[in-house]
Amino acid sequence: MRNRFRDLIIVLATAIVVATLSFEIRKGGGHFAVAAQSAPGRTSDGKPDLGGIWQALNTANWDLQTHAARPALAVMPGPGGEVPAPPVLALGALGGVPGGVGVVEGEEIPYKPDAVEKKKANFADILSRDPETKCYLPGVPRAIYLPYPFQIVQGTDKIMMIFEYAGANRTIHMDKITPSPVESWMGFSVGHWEGDTLVVDTTSLQEDTWFDRAGNFHSDGLHVVERFTPLTPYHLT
Repeated sequence: MRNRFRDLIIVLATAIVVATLSFEIRKGGGHFAVAAQSAPGRTSDGKPDLGGIWQALNTANWDLQTHAARPALAVMPGPGGEVPAPPVLALGALGGVPGGVGVVEGEEIPYKPDAVEKKKANFADILSRDPETKCYLPGVPRAIYLPYPFQIVQGTDKIMMIFEYAGANRTIHMDKITPSPVESWMGFSVGHWEGDTLVVDTTSLQEDTWFDRAGNFHSDGLHVVERFTPLTPYHLT
């Protein structure tokens, strides 16, 4: 069962652009034959049941854009070309970067020129700049496509997302629309239902988080809109 998470709209204030991401997630504990035939479950109030443990199956955390495989996350000049940097050399193949198809609609994030230069600087010094290497909270949307599972606990007034990475969590408020008075790592999320689609609007995000290990970043004006629509108990679109 592959679970597609679509229409994640990201407003990158530093670049003054809008980018759309599309990627897949999978729900644990399912069965292929059942997933292909079953209708989505329902909660007691008739809403689609999104509860369960999920994990993204892609390479978006390495780079949101299409990228080739690399021998290491960080490299240095060597006698015959680039070689793994000492901090990742001991990891061997585990320190490599798998190639992958991008999840950005249009293939490229349309940064402004100054933002492109900052992204390049981030990538050149990724081991000291990437918040993930310091175990900081991942922020939104990165928490969703990190290569670790997360759990959705669904209530009527609140929906929780609990992430394995760094003990991160976020609350989606279904019962209030008052903006958060302060910025935070995971932001302030407000949700509502449009038919069978859960729409989540997240603001008040700190600018300290990144989108991936390639240095893609944002400002404190980041605004994320996510849409979750179940097709089966194990498949979201």
